[in-house]
Amino acid sequence: MCLSRKLVAGAALLIVITAISSGQSVDFTSSNLPIIIIDTFGAEIPNEPKIPAHMGIIDRGDGEVNNITDDWSIEVDIGIEIRGVTSSTYPKLQYGIETRDGEGNNLNISLFGFPEENDWILHAPYSDKSLMRNAFVYKTVRSTGRYASQSKYFELILNGSYEGVYVLFEKIKRDRNRVNLLSPSDSSASGGYLLEMMVTE
Repeated sequence: MCLSRKLVAGAALLIVITAISSGQSVDFTSSNLPIIIIDTFGAEIPNEPKIPAHMGIIDRGDGEVNNITDDWSIEVDIGIEIRGVTSSTYPKLQYGIETRDGEGNNLNISLFGFPEENDWILHAPYSDKSLMRNAFVYKTVRSTGRYASQSKYFELILNGSYEGVYVLFEKIKRDRNRVNLLSPSDSSASGGYLLEMMVTE
């Protein structure tokens, strides 16, 4: 299914969007940050597996004001699920998404100029009131020449509801442009291991 940009923009201009982080009504029509609009077609987002959805990005570039009535610079099908263990109990949820083609297969694309991939994180810095702790640490690591996820702040509208400021991160995974580890099919990559720590309650 494809979401009409004109329909979303027209409806969003008229509705009063609820900000779940404050519980107050917010007239959200524009921002200096990019705006990401996601529609799950009425379906509730589970912890897993990812469900089909549609995503549009409004981004006129640095220094420009983005309006919800502007044309989408990117429009793509996605899969989306709730992400995190402890964070899944917060009022402001974070999500894992993968970009997909019309057949539901993974589709590598570039978001905000980052290298093409299909796995991305929509990070909700709910417990970090500065909104910048993770992004700052990752940027500091990159300044040393090491890899760390690139990030981009944006405003999220999910199913017509304004969710607040989020941060898009590259999902940490083995990839030539992310964690460039040796794989059997790619002898040009470097060697090493990628470890994941699982936290259980």
